[in-house]
Amino acid sequence: MRRTSILDELDRAILEELNTDARRSHREIAHRLKISPTTVSARVGRLEAQGVIRGYIPLLDDEQLGWDLWAAMGIRISKGRLREVEERLARDSRAYAIYDVTGETDALLIGRFRDRRDLDRFVKHALQDPHVERTNTQVVLNRVKEDRRVPVSRRTAEAAPAAD
Repeated sequence: MRRTSILDELDRAILEELNTDARRSHREIAHRLKISPTTVSARVGRLEAQGVIRGYIPLLDDEQLGWDLWAAMGIRISKGRLREVEERLARDSRAYAIYDVTGETDALLIGRFRDRRDLDRFVKHALQDPHVERTNTQVVLNRVKEDRRVPVSRRTAEAAPAAD
């Protein structure tokens, strides 16, 4: 079932401000949007309660923290064991994201690894699971775009035309 959120333009404006800098104070956001800090606090509180805002985290530089290699792994999983295997893999801190997908594999795991040996150990460990039938791993050579921020305004949610 598709969940819809009813956000008005003020909610979206507040979220855009937080998307730009989540450390911005409610007072600064209020000043920038020409509204009262009480309004900002009430709106942010409601957005948090509704789960639109799920938390606040710093955007860390993974390479400076020793995570030098990223990989995408397609995983074929035995029938009826998808959730069980995904949950097991998700407990590993190297698993950045895991998705149910269509196509030749059942799941797609995006992982970050210290180095090639770390990736090798992860793949071999995953293949030891009796319900993992096979994997197809692709090493990321360059990250062209990576942005955890969710587009907020209706204008930015539409795809911009590709540059020629």
